[in-house]
Amino acid sequence: MERIERLRKNEQFRGVFKSGKVFVGDKIVVYALENALSYSRVGITVSRKLGGAVERNQLKRIVREAWRAREGELRKGFDLVLVPRMKAKTASFREISDELQQLLVKGNIIEIVARDGE
Repeated sequence: MERIERLRKNEQFRGVFKSGKVFVGDKIVVYALENALSYSRVGITVSRKLGGAVERNQLKRIVREAWRAREGELRKGFDLVLVPRMKAKTASFREISDELQQLLVKGNIIEIVARDGE
């Protein structure tokens, strides 16, 4: 994920939280807001309620990797904030990744392309 593809400032996050659409799952919440850019940006935030710094950073790494797996399928022009929930602490990478994909499809942010053999 390049620097330009990240939400970095608090005002960017607040804008997505305030004006964006929300897609809620058991393990993750996706906030999405269309932007006028030719690329999409993503931010990940983890509440302190989910644990100390080590646990929060581990969740961020898992969610970031799940995001990278779907990045190529993404439609351009969205600001996204990904927020893991309490159940994400005990979930596997596969469960988080699958739920993220379902929420992105639900929000029409990615389109599933049938792969050979599936």
